[in-house]
This record gives sequence, C-alpha cells and structure tokens, in this order.
Amino acid sequence: MSNPLRILIVGAGIGGLTTASALARIGAHVDVIDDKPEISVAGVGFGLRINGLRAVREIGLLDDVLEIGHPAPGIDNYDADGTLLSTMSYGTRDEGLPGCVTMSRMAFLEMAARHALANGATFHMSTTVADIAQDADRATVTFSTGAGADYDLVLGFDGLNSQIRREYFGEKYAPRPVGGVAWRAGLPNRRKIMQPIICQGYGGKIMLTPLSEDTMYMVLTVAEEGRPRYDASKMAEIMHDRAASLTRGSAFLADALDDVRHAENVAYTPYSTVWVPYPWFRGRIMILGDAAHTMTPYLGSGAAMSIEDGVVLAQELAKDQSLLDAQLEFMKRRLPRVRAVHERSIESMLEEFDSVTDETYRARIDHLRHDEPIANEYANRLLRMPY
Repeated sequence: MSNPLRILIVGAGIGGLTTASALARIGAHVDVIDDKPEISVAGVGFGLRINGLRAVREIGLLDDVLEIGHPAPGIDNYDADGTLLSTMSYGTRDEGLPGCVTMSRMAFLEMAARHALANGATFHMSTTVADIAQDADRATVTFSTGAGADYDLVLGFDGLNSQIRREYFGEKYAPRPVGGVAWRAGLPNRRKIMQPIICQGYGGKIMLTPLSEDTMYMVLTVAEEGRPRYDASKMAEIMHDRAASLTRGSAFLADALDDVRHAENVAYTPYSTVWVPYPWFRGRIMILGDAAHTMTPYLGSGAAMSIEDGVVLAQELAKDQSLLDAQLEFMKRRLPRVRAVHERSIESMLEEFDSVTDETYRARIDHLRHDEPIANEYANRLLRMPY
C-alpha cells in the first residue's frame, strides 16, 4: 500500500474527528469535511466505558478525556417511588482505567478537533461531496464548492442520515424507527450525584448522569410511535410532563423535574437504527460509525463503537498489506463485535418499554432488582473484549 495515504473523512462528529487523529498518527494525509459551518452536536452528554477509554488512549486523547470528564463507577437503579433496587458496576479498573467517564459532547468534540488539527488533519466546513469517481488507483472527489481532489480512501462518518451510505450503498439501508424517543436536557446537579441514577417508570425511564460536581444531564426515554413535531417554545414543559407521567406524580426526582421546566437546551430525538451488512465498503468508499451501524444508546457504546472503528482501521492500514486486505481484516474484526453490541442495545430498549401496565411494571422492577445486574455484567464483559 502506498504511503502516505490520502484519506477523506466525511463528517466531523465523534467518530470522524477521532479517526482523523488515528489516521494522521500513522502518517496519512487526512482531510475532514462537514456540511455544517462549524463543529456542533445535538445532545448534551455521553459516556465512554472501558472499551471507549482504551480506544481514546490509543490515539493520545485519554488524558484530555479524563480532564474534561467525570469518572462514574456504576449506576443506581430506583423504582418510581425512589426505592433503591440495585447498584450496578461498570466493571473493574482494567489497566488502571475507570469503568466509565461521562462528559459534555461539545467539550469532547472541541478537544478531538484540536487533536486532529495538531496531528496534521485539514478541515473544510460547509462542504459536502458532490461526486465520487473511483478506479483501481484512486477515488476522485468533487466537492460542493467546485473543488476536487484524489484520495486513496473515502470514509463516510456522516451519521444516521448518511449521504455516503445513501448514494453509494443504496436506500435499502435507510434508518428504521424502533418506536422509542429520548428527551435530553442539561441541568444543575443539585443532588451532587457522583454516578448515574436510573428511575424506572411506567413505560420508560429517567436517567440522571453527572457531568461535574455542578452539572448533570437528564435523559428521558419512552415508547412513542410516529415522528411528531413539537413547538420549540414548549419543549421543556412537554419533557417535564412526560417525566411526571412516567413516575405517576411521585415526589422522587421532583426537584430535577422542576429544573426541566426552566431548561433552555431540551433536545428531542426519535430512535432509529441502521445496520448495513457485510461489507461496509464499495471499492475505495467505506462507511463507518453511525453511517454503518446506528444503535440505540442502551449499552452506552454508540460513540465508542465509532471510535473503535477508526482505531481498528488505522491499525490495519498501517500494516504491510493491500487496501483490500486491510478492509477485509477490518471487517473480520469489527462485524461480529459491533453486531453483538447493536443487537443487545435494541433488546435492552424493548425490555425497558415493556412496563406500562401495573403488572408489567412490577415484572420490570423485579427484573431490575434481581436480573439486571447479571445482564449488566454480561455487557461489561462484552465491552471489555478486544476490539
């Protein structure tokens, strides 16, 4: 394989930015484009468990992640009335790493962009792909700006609604709604919680995750069919009412629910998934991260899977092998692992939503008290496996 490789990354999200650093560190010339005028992200916070922390360590980002993030040893599960059901660990401190670190999405993106630039990547914002023509030697890309360039590889890290997937893999892999939605808001951490807490309600859950001693974010997940549009000025009140309905007016978390009424950053996201079967490449065009395997956030590993994709691809491209062999070895390593996490994330969501009636709610509470800690340990061991 010729060196240095010229690689285009489409999408300046978590996966695209971390992959830019991973590839630049093996000597590749990396260009990153994004359709937005500046780096931005929907949502408030996210977490990296042991696998994600290993991946960012490999590309030199671990110290910064630990600096901007908040270590979270586990999760406390409560019922709607505030009774503690179980405490689940994120696992042992493998290799001296925390089990999980939670952080602001925007803070992570800004940090990852700085590292990519420092490693030599070049950014072109407000830019999309107009056309890709490829042959045995190169992929020739024409941009929306009218400019063009030749690349050895084009990587679509352009997310759930990926242009690259749609145009070069087909409409049959379009996102599929899975019947759930998430409401998110950044809130003051009045309780000074040090690790996430989950309140199982009737038909969904409320999760509070600390970002620091003073800030946290709430995620409210419920089953909701269709894709309704809501008045932006009423989002905070709607989120509050959804949460209050889940707890049937319980006083537990009432302080946090009251803060939701005054939140200015409420985000509403209907859940959809994407699964593109083998292979995730068409010649010199590849899709990775959410473009290939959008999952529900129920194992907290959607972002980590995207970061892992970039790390593994860089490892294979650094070896003395052809591009095709690198792509095949990448797929051999990634497909079984990502499929297992993808499937388990959907199963976890459906189990949570099956709690609307009194009977199914009691069954869900019994599961959280006795069986969920074992299911969580399975997830810990799955994520700790080598990627």
